[in-house]
Formats: sequence, C-alpha cells, structure tokens
Amino acid sequence: MANKKDRSGSSTSAAFSGDVQINGILNKIPAALALDNAPVMLPEVEAPSLEGLTAELTPRPLTQDDLLDRLTELVREHAQRRERAQTETVALGDEVLLDTLGYAKGRILPFSIRENRWALVNPDPLLPGFFEALVGRQVGLSVDIALTLPPDYPVESLRGASARFLVDVKAARELSLPDAESPAFIASMGKGATLVDVMRQLGEDLANERTDEATREAREHVLDVLVERTQVEVPEALVDEEIRRRWAEAERPILQRKDFGPDELQQALEAWQQDSLTRADAARRLKIALVLAAIARRDQIQPQRETLESIEGFLTGPARIPREQLQRVLENDPDVQERLSNVLMQLAVIDHVMSKVKLTAAPARGA
Repeated sequence: MANKKDRSGSSTSAAFSGDVQINGILNKIPAALALDNAPVMLPEVEAPSLEGLTAELTPRPLTQDDLLDRLTELVREHAQRRERAQTETVALGDEVLLDTLGYAKGRILPFSIRENRWALVNPDPLLPGFFEALVGRQVGLSVDIALTLPPDYPVESLRGASARFLVDVKAARELSLPDAESPAFIASMGKGATLVDVMRQLGEDLANERTDEATREAREHVLDVLVERTQVEVPEALVDEEIRRRWAEAERPILQRKDFGPDELQQALEAWQQDSLTRADAARRLKIALVLAAIARRDQIQPQRETLESIEGFLTGPARIPREQLQRVLENDPDVQERLSNVLMQLAVIDHVMSKVKLTAAPARGA
C-alpha cells in the first residue's frame, strides 16, 4: 500500500508537523465557516435567549475495572521497548507502526485511511481479526487482511459487510512489561510508596477526569438546547463543504502521496459525505457555530487575553510545538489565522453562555 503503483513496499515515514497540532485545536470550529468565502449563503440566525439554562453535572461512577484498566495502561506505558528488525515477525502484544487502507463493497472504506499510526497488537472488537492477522507477519512488508465488519461497526450501512484492508507494517516494537507490584515500578509512578498508594492516586486522577468529562457533557447539552431554541437550518451544500474540508485535511494528502487518481479521491470523499453519522455531526457543529456567532454579535463578546494565552499555552506546552513555530505558522497562513481567531471567539462565547447556566447534580439512584 506504499503507493498505488506499488502496494507491496513500505512507504517512508512522514515527519511530524506542528501544523497537525495546530489544526487539531482548529477543529473546534467548522472549517466551512472559517473563511469569508463560504460556499453557500449562510442562514440568518437570531441569537437565542440564555434565560433558564440548566444542565446536570454528574460524573460517571468509578469501578474496580476502571482502576485496573488504568493500571494496565500505566504498566504498558512504562514497558521496555525493543525495535524489531526487518527480518523479525510481529507478535501479540507488540506495538506496530501502520499505514492502512480499507475497501468494502468495492469502494474505499470511509475513515480507514491512516498513515504512520502506532497501534497495539491486541484484539479489537470494532475490527475482529484485524490485529490477529498481523501476528507472525514480517516487519517491513505489506499484509492483505480480509474480515467481516461487526454488527456494531460505526458506519451503519457497512455493518456485516466483507472488508479488505491493505496494511503496511512499517515498524514493530517488542514490549517487556514491568511487574506492577515491584518497588521499581511503584517508584517510577511517583504516586506513592506502595501499590495501594498508587491505586488511590489513580482513583483520584480518574475521578478528576470524570468530572471534566461531565463538565464537557453538560456544555454539549447546553449547546444543543441553544440550537433547539434557535431552530437554525443548515443548507445541505454547507454540510457537504464542511465534510469536504475535513476530508481534505485528513485523507486527501495521504491518498495523493500514494498516487491515487482523481476518481479514487472523489470516491473517498463521497464515502465521507454519504455517511449519516458524519453528516449529522457536521450539521450539528455548523449549527452551534452559527448560534454562537449570533450570541457574540448580540452580546458584544470579545475574546479575553486569558483565552488567547491558554490556547497558546496548550499549543506550545511540554511535548508540543515550539512557540517560534506557532508564530511562523500564524504569520504565513491567513487560513490558520482566521480559524484560530474564530476558535478564540467561540471559546469566549461558550464561557459567556456557561456563566448563565445553573448546574445541578442528578438525583441519586433509588432516591
């Protein structure tokens, strides 16, 4: 799958770009609304009332399995890794670097195009048999995997369909897992002197994550209520354009590097645009963006300096892009400038809206 002309070899690993991380946060706002040259006439939207907004803030309860799963993740993160040679074969439990491309019903499988993706070789319920087929395959070669998509596959129209994946196994790493009860592992966690201390700290970390998750869910509920209050209708052409821009960022560059032609590029785009869940998600994001823009105009909202600094800190913090690179991208790419400006505005409006919301806890079960 290295390229369309030669699918037997392994393509060269692309250098990681800071632009990818910038675009990650820019995905908070629809790409189709980020530029002045929107492809269709935007609907007129009247800002909804912010009176009487409520939302439940109830984190999901923690279970023993949640704690054990997190401990398993930490054990894997602290494993010793050995790069496998090109003459070695993949084993269960390895990490592998893959390029993937899927086909189903004679067409490119939407969202299956991945490049330079590290994955764990363990069974995956969403792709039964996929990772199992990599076991015993030689590193550096390509694999042709046939499987049946499961009944709960995310793309509803493809559930139960026969699929074929072309996979480049570009690299593999053997993992030697530490003993979770060993003093060396416990010390490396920095979460206490004993395994009990570690588990207690993991519980606190997970509880904080569940609180953050509940906060995000409450915010999403409020945004949906605002859309309902506005009854905004988004033209299908605008939904098509939003999906096209997302696809162009995610998949088109990979397919072009692999020498796919215009017909195949169009086929891959249409697979995205015809997926009902993708269309629903794009339409929702467009509606929310239009409603928030209307609120910003009515209430004269402007981004605060703290918001800009928090975004900049997120992008340039540890293990992220250098501040100089961020400045260079912002200076040289008007599209990125416009989209980042819209992200800042949207975050400011969301803060404004949430300041009006009454948060409540859900009643306890059995109450």
